[in-house]
Amino acid sequence: MNATTASGNSGQPNAPRSNLPDAGWAAVSLLFWVAATAVARQVLDRDLSGVLARAGAVAVASGAFILVVVMLVRFVRTLDEFSRRVQLVAAAAAFVVTITVVVAADLLQAAHFLGYVPLDEVWVFMLVAWCVSMFAVAWYYR
Repeated sequence: MNATTASGNSGQPNAPRSNLPDAGWAAVSLLFWVAATAVARQVLDRDLSGVLARAGAVAVASGAFILVVVMLVRFVRTLDEFSRRVQLVAAAAAFVVTITVVVAADLLQAAHFLGYVPLDEVWVFMLVAWCVSMFAVAWYYR
């Protein structure tokens, strides 16, 4: 009987999980999410869809997005310490920028200077802010 380590294996180096590295899985999950969201939008835009079809479309697209987040976290965990720091600071900066813009937009809407802003524009803005933050943080630390 082999002694096992705290991680549950027999002291052997971890076998690769698959032939596709974590960045590849993140890309595949991103493509799956884009496809699931496109299908969900088609279902949700139809007036003939029933409640179960709409709920299922939302559940599948939301689940696909959660998969993207999990794969991105797994990918970031494979990076070196510097790259992890860049990702963490970039995510924090994107959060601060996004919440500041959302609060300002809320006040501008209350003052009737700004009309309705769809939620999909907010998360696209956050994604853009995250990408810009990654470049800015990497440039700052190098």
